[in-house]
Amino acid sequence: MTGSGKVINRVFSRKVIEELLETGYNTVFSSVITRYLSDPASKTYGQIISEIYSYLGESNRNEYYYTNTLLNKLLVGIHNVNTTTALSQVRIGAHIADFVMINGEGCVYEIKSELDNFERLSDQLYDYFKAFSKVSVLAPDHERERVASMLNSLGEWGESVGIYGLTDKDIIFSKANERKPKQYDGLLDYRSIFTLLRKREYENILLDYFGELPNVAPVFYFKECLRLFEEIPILKAQTLAFKELKKRNKITKANFELIPQELKAVTYFTDLIHKIPSIENLWQKQYQEG
Repeated sequence: MTGSGKVINRVFSRKVIEELLETGYNTVFSSVITRYLSDPASKTYGQIISEIYSYLGESNRNEYYYTNTLLNKLLVGIHNVNTTTALSQVRIGAHIADFVMINGEGCVYEIKSELDNFERLSDQLYDYFKAFSKVSVLAPDHERERVASMLNSLGEWGESVGIYGLTDKDIIFSKANERKPKQYDGLLDYRSIFTLLRKREYENILLDYFGELPNVAPVFYFKECLRLFEEIPILKAQTLAFKELKKRNKITKANFELIPQELKAVTYFTDLIHKIPSIENLWQKQYQEG
């Protein structure tokens, strides 16, 4: 990828959007405008951001584009943002899951955009099955058969992985370009589930299930909490963990709908949720250089 390509991949980040909200200027944003847009002075920030996003969709569908499309399709088109929580960049074992959705169950989506390769895919998915029973891959639509061939050679757990393709028209969920995930519990691991949780979250689980917390020295507290967690039947422990993760949702459907479609992922997955009014104002504001 060229240097200019790398720059455009950085536009939809918290740092860039936050600086635009605070000052109306960001060096990355400015350099992308210079490289890709014409006559920016006649446009609003919203129009400019939309043009940059459209360019990504046409020529440079990066991980953000895939993540944002998935978030829009799931929380707007299929599920309800009031009852569903999405998480991004979740550590599971030795790997980081791109996108996790918690509803009545937990699902992991590993994104492989046109800019990615498949070298670590099997290792990533194997780790995800240690904490989640449903795992899927989202890749370019033309790569679905390649992904299926790779996964089907891995046995039962590989054959359980869902495969979705993102078409040129940004369609994900249709019978023509999906293989739905199958539940697979054979790799579930207590520690992998437990380490998804923050301290207050696993304490809530232990209090609800056992009625008390360990009374041990602080240096032994984590280890003892994990030991108690391992006494819960593993599918029950997983369900209780998902119940806690689901509570992390801090946005209502009404507020989610206020976020421009192009910025939903960067806003939802960061504390920019608290700046939705500022985002609305920026969107309408006339662009000013420097």
